[in-house]
Amino acid sequence: MSKPIQSVERAMRMLEFLAQAEGAAPLGAIANAAGVQSSTAHNILATLVALGYVRRPATGSDYRLGGRILNLARIAGNDDALRRHFRPLLEETARRFEESTYLIVPSGDELYYLDGLELPNNPTAHSRLGRREPLSGSAIGLVMAAFMPGIAQSLGAIERRASLTEELDQARQRGFAFEEGKYQSGLNCVAIPLRLHGETVGGLCLNGAAKRLPRRKLVSIARVMAEIALKIPAAERGIRSQK
Repeated sequence: MSKPIQSVERAMRMLEFLAQAEGAAPLGAIANAAGVQSSTAHNILATLVALGYVRRPATGSDYRLGGRILNLARIAGNDDALRRHFRPLLEETARRFEESTYLIVPSGDELYYLDGLELPNNPTAHSRLGRREPLSGSAIGLVMAAFMPGIAQSLGAIERRASLTEELDQARQRGFAFEEGKYQSGLNCVAIPLRLHGETVGGLCLNGAAKRLPRRKLVSIARVMAEIALKIPAAERGIRSQK
């Protein structure tokens, strides 16, 4: 058996410690758990932060598990729990606007349609449920990239365009993203991020015929979607004022 790579071993110890510490711990505690100096732990954590496996909020000194590691946990078997948790949100949104709604989660470097309600008036020819699609070219992909660092890195590697940074910043400021016929001609869409315990785990997407969903209505719907999401226990979302 080959000798373990020390830096990788230390990184795994840190991730395991964060998980055992209920997802958050200060630098000193993480360094002690990994058996390294604080400066070494800081460098390893900086790499994990850049990759999206760890995050460090602007306020507070604790490091926390990031969206990318939670994505791996989701793939390992948390799908049913997410479906149950967000199903009421899907149903209420579809009922309120009479348009198709979807619960979408990251799956590696793709998007996975985990659940949804597809109404007869949906102009999409085929069901999206259970499908995987690319990150690029959709409002939901933009929303996930805006609020999940690991996804942002993947999208940046795919698109490589100067305007992407501006679009991500705009999605963060608004708290939502929309598209008008970009994914499919005649189909407009709006998407918001969904959070559990402060961490973005996926997104809620609503789409329908462009003639029923002009831009002004998409913006209005996004705000109501966020209000509905706030009624779901542990689902957190804040929409900032639209300029």
